[in-house]
Amino acid sequence: MRLGILDCDRLDPEFEARFGRVYSGMFIEGFRALAPDLEFRVWSALDGDLPADLDECDAWLITGSRHDAHGDAPWVVALREWVRRADEARAKLAGVCFGHQVIAQALGGEVVKSDKGWGLGVATNAMLASEPWMQPALDQIRILASHQDQVALLPPGGRRLAGNGFCPNFMFGQGEHIVAIQGHPEFPVDYDRALIEKRQSHLAPERYQACLDSLEQEVDSTIMMGWLLRFLGILPGRP
Repeated sequence: MRLGILDCDRLDPEFEARFGRVYSGMFIEGFRALAPDLEFRVWSALDGDLPADLDECDAWLITGSRHDAHGDAPWVVALREWVRRADEARAKLAGVCFGHQVIAQALGGEVVKSDKGWGLGVATNAMLASEPWMQPALDQIRILASHQDQVALLPPGGRRLAGNGFCPNFMFGQGEHIVAIQGHPEFPVDYDRALIEKRQSHLAPERYQACLDSLEQEVDSTIMMGWLLRFLGILPGRP
């Protein structure tokens, strides 16, 4: 099978040597550990490169980005239109962080800059639904996060799958073909730590320390990556 990844950002230059240049690389590394035979093709949505043919890959994923999913940058507008095409075609699609937000915004939801500030570190979420592809099943899931914007209103027909008090719409599904999550299962913990340290000046001292301390928790990144692969039909475990 082939997974198409729409890459929506590049890492800051000071992080490239440690963590790579693009977010798609983090996904490929994590997914290959679970599905060694999976093939990939990457498009740079940030540069206006989008797949013309939805049949070119078996499933799709939209990465995170520092940019606004609700903004009017030409490449973001084009990406939202692509999401609507994918939705109409019932293409299998997953979105992560910005990808989560741009799917919601494209399909009639609302994304805003949260008045709660930055969501950083480990986000612990109650699971609000049980789906066949959620194997192993969990009552709560802990995922690394790094965001200011969040989905304030789900698209019509969207259903909440997981959430917390800071970000109630942390994970949602749309029909049987779309799943989206605010957190970053692809991030190494050290990369999330580097992002927190970079944003220290934007955080109150106690908030900064709490975000760093949260990284001492175990995270469910590998489980979430498996869930995404099962949802997309790449790993067995869903009807």
